[in-house]
Amino acid sequence: MPGIAVVSNPRSGKNRRNPQLVDRLTYVLGDSGVVAQPRDLDHLEDTVREFRERDIDIVCVNGGDGTLHKVLSALVVVYGDGATGDDLRTVRLPCVAILKGGTLNTMARNIGQKTGGDAMLGRIVSAWHGRQPLRTVERTATVVNNTHAGFLFGTGVLYRFMRMYEEGAQPTPWKAIKLVTKVCLSTAVGGPLAREVFALDEARVTLDGRDWKPSGYAAIAVGTMADLGLGWKLFHAASDHPDHFHALGFACPPMTVLKRLYRIPLGRPLDQPGIIDRVGQRLVIEGPAAQGFMMDGDFVIGGQQLVVEAGPRLRFVVP
Repeated sequence: MPGIAVVSNPRSGKNRRNPQLVDRLTYVLGDSGVVAQPRDLDHLEDTVREFRERDIDIVCVNGGDGTLHKVLSALVVVYGDGATGDDLRTVRLPCVAILKGGTLNTMARNIGQKTGGDAMLGRIVSAWHGRQPLRTVERTATVVNNTHAGFLFGTGVLYRFMRMYEEGAQPTPWKAIKLVTKVCLSTAVGGPLAREVFALDEARVTLDGRDWKPSGYAAIAVGTMADLGLGWKLFHAASDHPDHFHALGFACPPMTVLKRLYRIPLGRPLDQPGIIDRVGQRLVIEGPAAQGFMMDGDFVIGGQQLVVEAGPRLRFVVP
């Protein structure tokens, strides 16, 4: 019987601080569906296969941005059956609801989801029992090498920044702000931290079959949601181009980016030589720049090639 599924990550920020939350969600859900707490990615894909067999209508994610990335990746692998290109963009996935069980919840903020987990699930259950329509917004997923799916992707600076952010003390918004400040100050004085973060990675890059001219990049970034985090609207063109993503290539000195930094919170183009700014559907990165990337706040080991595609349209349930 179709119904509602809750995927809960016991290791996410809010769930660690409040281990009773999953019990409350189970109580709210009642007999309307199932709560799953898979141990790892392999078990998550098995869980999603069960969702598909049961024809689950709505998948609720109780975790942060990293949990959402992993759940969405499993959905694309299981429901997509290896599809690429135009076929990938036509894959129909269950609706997804974010229950805000993480620390930053950047994706929830991007879609305007401000409601807490208990209340959000309660509204969904009530509407489902009453056969009432739920309000949804759509966003295009970004799919990397047909296995990783999310909305914010980046190599170089973004990959290195997330690794630094995850090291040491527990990640918090305040820790992110302090790290951004340290990088900006180091950039202003030409310090070693800036040189490390903004190091150029060799790469051959094509977007929709057309070569990008530079051969080294401090970062290659792709987004289908505007806000990268902390209110930084780096991907300002994302919402205006359904079934596409906004791609940026930074082949410029760090000071160039720092001088244009004020434009990012305003959602304005950086408009600077050395910064490529395009909209597309298929980005291929080959070379050292492909060895690691960030996806929705998780850092992932890559390889010699990354194929980044505009994927399925995902329907998010919102209040």
